[in-house]
Amino acid sequence: MTNQNPANTNKNLQNCSFKGQNLNNADFSGCDIRGCDFSNTLLQGANFERVIAGQSPQKLIILIIVAVIVATCVTDAIARMIFGVLGRTAQEPGWAYILALYTSLGIPTAASGTRAIAGRIATTISATASGALLGFFYAGTTTGNNPQIAIFGAVIGGVAMAYASFKIRSSLVAIAVTIAEAVAGYGFAFLVGTNAIASLSTHNLILGAIWSLLSLISILLVMNSLALAIKKIKSASETSFRGADLTNAKFDGARLLNTDFSGALGYPNN
Repeated sequence: MTNQNPANTNKNLQNCSFKGQNLNNADFSGCDIRGCDFSNTLLQGANFERVIAGQSPQKLIILIIVAVIVATCVTDAIARMIFGVLGRTAQEPGWAYILALYTSLGIPTAASGTRAIAGRIATTISATASGALLGFFYAGTTTGNNPQIAIFGAVIGGVAMAYASFKIRSSLVAIAVTIAEAVAGYGFAFLVGTNAIASLSTHNLILGAIWSLLSLISILLVMNSLALAIKKIKSASETSFRGADLTNAKFDGARLLNTDFSGALGYPNN
């Protein structure tokens, strides 16, 4: 933990990170600290009078752009793969790839429902499956559907996303994984939904009911993932004092809308 006591009065410090630093008695009075990260920072006696805290417009725009790009890429890949397998049967060539598609879509969907229990393990598994799916699709399509290169791309994509989600503590990575998870869940819901319709149309009511229930559960998990993604985008662009020590810190006249004080010590002063 570094030991710093900067004189930052009346400065634009938007999107700066002071995470984990020792800033006891630092003077930030009059500063614009929107989007700053003070997580787990020592700020005893620090002066935050008249600061402007809250959501950073620049960071919010960047996060939204990242979310849109990820959603577009994942949706394109999943949609093209799903429409390529509709109506295929187990007797046709390539059935193993169809099963792999079900698995790759089902894993992120299931992971979104177990995140509260499994935490980062569920996130890493979801990221691995999504990365493998994207690697398989884009490596294959760019090489004329070469199966060996597609499989190699799946391995590289899965390993890369597993490493990023487990090792890189970045809001961008977390948001990208959550968005990919939501799109994969929607794709899975659509895929099993078509199976439900096919089963019900042939009067196979039991199998149709099972597929329908699975599709409904998937849709609920998709909604949960979308809500989580929105929450992450919002919180990642805000000023964060999460876990900071704010004992005797001064906030007179400060604008603290959209500021995270969860787990902070000494705020509000009492």
